[in-house]
Amino acid sequence: MTRASRPVLVRGTSRSARAARGVAGVAAVLLAAVLLAAVVLALAACAAQAPSPPRVTVTASPGATPAQPSAPQTPTGASAPGEVIDVDAEVIDHAQGSYAVVTLPLERWDVRVGWDPQAGGVMLADVIAEDPTVAVATNAGIFTPEMVPGGLLVSDGDELVPLNLADGGGNFHLKPNAVFAVHDDGTATVVDSVDYEPEGVAQATQSGPALVLDGEVHPEFREGSTNLALRNGVGVSPDGSTVYLAMSVGLTNLWDFATLFRDELGVEDALYLDGQVSDLWVSGMGEPGALSGPYAGVITAHER
Repeated sequence: MTRASRPVLVRGTSRSARAARGVAGVAAVLLAAVLLAAVVLALAACAAQAPSPPRVTVTASPGATPAQPSAPQTPTGASAPGEVIDVDAEVIDHAQGSYAVVTLPLERWDVRVGWDPQAGGVMLADVIAEDPTVAVATNAGIFTPEMVPGGLLVSDGDELVPLNLADGGGNFHLKPNAVFAVHDDGTATVVDSVDYEPEGVAQATQSGPALVLDGEVHPEFREGSTNLALRNGVGVSPDGSTVYLAMSVGLTNLWDFATLFRDELGVEDALYLDGQVSDLWVSGMGEPGALSGPYAGVITAHER
């Protein structure tokens, strides 16, 4: 399915036309499907009077403990069918792919980072079931096979995992990596990990590599790369007032994913969160299933 209209100019940047939102009775886009072995990815258009669309579902991250299949769960205290929280969600065509993008102005949305050290990993369905006020949820940064965040994680002002500036292999250590942070003053930032300052930080997650810093794409990325994967990430508007969560609808390379934030969203600073493990859930979609986790860190958005 294609979007209802062609790109329009938003805040000086070329951007796909916005999908109208579920509660207002206009269709919210999140559509496409990819079958790759055990990977199933589906984002479907959501209308206020139509059945809830399929969720984005992907396989567990290499090296992480795989999710075990379980029977479908009914969220405790969840909103009744049809009660959908209004979320600005759209699908943007960029380069060779499509991307689901959620726009979260911080004056309206309380964006949090959560992780329970005692629980280790958590399923996305459990996060949503435990708190029906969650409107958006996605996995946070890269984590270890022991279900511990690979780097800094701050939740409600408490530093649960310290900053990690060590060298190593894998995406996390592809320097520069970065920290996504929400501050007490109601703004957000994505900064190079070496420049991170903890004062006034309410929520934070560290991951890597950085996608874009100061408007520059990571120096190791190459246009036309054949290193393709499902990917999710987070970016912040230049004034720090808006957070963007994005996930590829299908496979993408890091260059295209980075330039999505820079060229389509006008973002100067953005961070890669994770790859094949990733999922992005928006209010009105079906309940996440057994492949949506476990995660060591989850980003959520709640309406203020």
